[in-house]
Amino acid sequence: MLCLPFLHPRKNAGTPMDSIQTLYQSIKQGSTTPLNLLDKYLDRIKQIDPIINAWEFLDPQQARSDAIIATKEIASGLHRGKLHGIPFGVKDIIDVNDWPTRAGCMSWTRSLARQDAAIITKLRKAGAILVGKTVTTAYASFDPPPTRNPWNLQKTPGGSSSGSAAAVASGMIPAALGTQTGGSITRPASYCGVAAIKPTFGWISLQGVLPLAQSMDHMGMLAPRIEDLEIIWEEITQTKKNNPEISKPPCIAVLKSFFWDNASEEIRQMLDETIKKIQRAGAQITFVELPETFAKSIAEHRAIMSYEAFKIHEYWISRRPEDYPPKITSLIKEGSKIKPEYYLDCKNQQKYWKDYFETNLKQHDCYMVPATTTEAPSNETTGDPAFNSPWSFTGLPALSMPCQLSQSGLPLAIQLVAQTNSELKLFQLGKWCEKEINYSYRYPDGLNKIIKAVNF
Repeated sequence: MLCLPFLHPRKNAGTPMDSIQTLYQSIKQGSTTPLNLLDKYLDRIKQIDPIINAWEFLDPQQARSDAIIATKEIASGLHRGKLHGIPFGVKDIIDVNDWPTRAGCMSWTRSLARQDAAIITKLRKAGAILVGKTVTTAYASFDPPPTRNPWNLQKTPGGSSSGSAAAVASGMIPAALGTQTGGSITRPASYCGVAAIKPTFGWISLQGVLPLAQSMDHMGMLAPRIEDLEIIWEEITQTKKNNPEISKPPCIAVLKSFFWDNASEEIRQMLDETIKKIQRAGAQITFVELPETFAKSIAEHRAIMSYEAFKIHEYWISRRPEDYPPKITSLIKEGSKIKPEYYLDCKNQQKYWKDYFETNLKQHDCYMVPATTTEAPSNETTGDPAFNSPWSFTGLPALSMPCQLSQSGLPLAIQLVAQTNSELKLFQLGKWCEKEINYSYRYPDGLNKIIKAVNF
């Protein structure tokens, strides 16, 4: 198998990442067309995916047909918006009409989807071009996927939105959908060096999405930069920012205790350096020590997830246990042993911590925490979701963004967390921090030859 050379430590000399805004402008100005753009991405997929394994299913014929329609529409003066003609990847637990939904299990016998998921309907209306399904871990759980991390093939891309993160990070697609119940959007985005948003719980419909734990499942997006996420958000939610760009440095609460004690030394150093950068730009930083009892919320989140996963999968796992790999099997077995009384206790704690974080955010613009406990670990795991699951547990929106590379050349990231239903504000805060942090959004150095050969 072809292997990619790894990056020089802490230096990324790769090709700059594609921007949805730039691609949109290129289409609008006529320097490219949706069809030409799609063909370039399909060419990249052909060359890169045998190495990365980010795609579960591709439908180039239908994608080209849709791109031809988009090209004709734009040529006639019909512009649907900034996603018109932009290729998109879809995590393989989200239904797309006439496409298979395998949910990370090749032996799963589910038939082709009979209709689009709600989010797919919105993407089609916006003019996005659906290219295929990206790899998910089995049933969006914890079993390691076949997908490789583009920054180091021996490292995990994270999960469960493994293929979405790796496809965006390696330049095979400019944006992709993901889902998160624990850390399945923000963790892989962090390991792969792209931006991601896990929105407020319930903001985006999950109709047509295979559930894992219905009271904590979230739909989200991954893209190269925060500006790209903002574009996607505005197009699919039809909400436009009515606030101007941030006019003064924000007030940010850095959560310590749990998020410091469980971080590696390199993650702590990254956080310190990031704080210094934004402080120099005028950000007001407050350090907040969380109660010791917060650590219990990780187990409470796990209990809710396992209990609800058992309720969802009880029938099928009893009849087709061979379709369930070890980690999802273990999760379901855990759930079968949880008593309803304990589940309800955990649900009460879920509300308590949501209210706790919401109340404290009245004094700050957002929270800042590391996105992961360490750099991407080996590909025998999907990594630790401990720093992501609190926001799936409480339902608060979380935005992840890379800040620097580790000594071994792997992306390290932070998360910004805001009050519920304040995604537009969160994007503004993220873009302000992004500017001051000045991370170089580039593809991994080992992909340079392929990316440059198939450039736009």
